[in-house]
Amino acid sequence: MKKVIIALLMIMATTDMNSQTKFSVEAGPQYSPDFSWRIGGNADIPISSRLSVVPGLYLSNRHRVTKENYSYEEGETRHTYSKESSFHANYITLPLRLGIRIGRLNAVNSKWQILVGPYIAYGTNGSGTMTKIENGIRSQTKYSPFEINGMVTSRWDYGFDSEIQYTYKNKIKLGAFMESGFKKLYQSDNDLGKVLDELFKINTINITAGIIVGYQF
Repeated sequence: MKKVIIALLMIMATTDMNSQTKFSVEAGPQYSPDFSWRIGGNADIPISSRLSVVPGLYLSNRHRVTKENYSYEEGETRHTYSKESSFHANYITLPLRLGIRIGRLNAVNSKWQILVGPYIAYGTNGSGTMTKIENGIRSQTKYSPFEINGMVTSRWDYGFDSEIQYTYKNKIKLGAFMESGFKKLYQSDNDLGKVLDELFKINTINITAGIIVGYQF
């Protein structure tokens, strides 16, 4: 991290900050793998006519829901059981990406830009609800997703961030992004889910996709 900060300072020192660097604020819905939101901002620091270093800072609300339903018979009695767990976990996300302007050549203000690079994230807080219905009797328990019995195994996360953006009149930004985590982060709270976690590792990592609307200064 120290080397990254030094590299950013060197880039900023060799860049005409007043005329070239642009800042933007962005917000939009995301799917992670249920609907939630992300809000934050970027600094676009050009290092050539086609390339930029683009650090960002976001608050990302990750939302997951799991469901379990089954029934069985005991003598002449039929028992039914269902459980639904839902949580929202807030993460501070720090991406550091390379921005590649496409479209017109040699144009720092090119409308289209691709952003690719790593991210690191930390879970700050969250809330969860577990709802059980057994033979028609409903019970509900609130919990933190970061607790021992929660569905998040770690507050720390890291992975790869990619995004494509379009800038309208050098002010309005529209885009779509995707985060692909590298760290095992989630665990299911039911037997079937745990089996699927072992079979499909993608269930245990952060896979988030969304769209953004922003304003560039």
